[in-house]
Amino acid sequence: MRALIYKEWLKLRGAWLVILGGNLAFCAYLYLDIRHQFRVEHAEMLFYQASRIGRLFYEDLRYVPLLTGCLTAVAQYAPEILKSRLRLAMHLPIGLTALILIHLAIGLTALGLILAIDAAALALTVGQFFPAAFATSALATAAPWLLAGVAGYLGLTLTLLEPRRRYQVTNLALALGGTAWLCHLSDDYGAYDRALWGVALLILLMVPAALVPAHRFRFGGR
Repeated sequence: MRALIYKEWLKLRGAWLVILGGNLAFCAYLYLDIRHQFRVEHAEMLFYQASRIGRLFYEDLRYVPLLTGCLTAVAQYAPEILKSRLRLAMHLPIGLTALILIHLAIGLTALGLILAIDAAALALTVGQFFPAAFATSALATAAPWLLAGVAGYLGLTLTLLEPRRRYQVTNLALALGGTAWLCHLSDDYGAYDRALWGVALLILLMVPAALVPAHRFRFGGR
């Protein structure tokens, strides 16, 4: 297991650093953009737009976690599938379920670190220009976007592990066209406050679901 984890880290670290760099660059852009708006407009007007009109000053963050999750999945699994590395790993003296869960745990950890940085940067940026309550509200509003990143990762994992074309299309449609879309239904403040745990549970079910295409990939079958 330690050798497998080390192998995954060696494979992921280059792409992970690039993805992390892209997210850090976006966080810097978001901070500079909001700071610029406070320099060219009166603070009272911006507070009014945020508290009364419901304007999201961090709207550009919406699809960044989803893109991050998708890129992480591609970086982790595309080389495994294209170069048949995963098929070789499946012959190691470790159960298929444990093998796939270790891969998922590593990928989700790598993704989670980046999403945590995005969330922290968002809270710090909003807290720099607005009262603390606005920062809390921003995190609640962005939470489904962050979950969409996890859905994108798991959805592409299901798709890349799946050896059959028709199931690939189905997995991609359900994960990105269904679950990720569900995370972007509303851009109102705190729109998912009562539904967030349900969405998270739905996404969590994609973890054991990944064992099904992995089993077909290893043993064949329908």
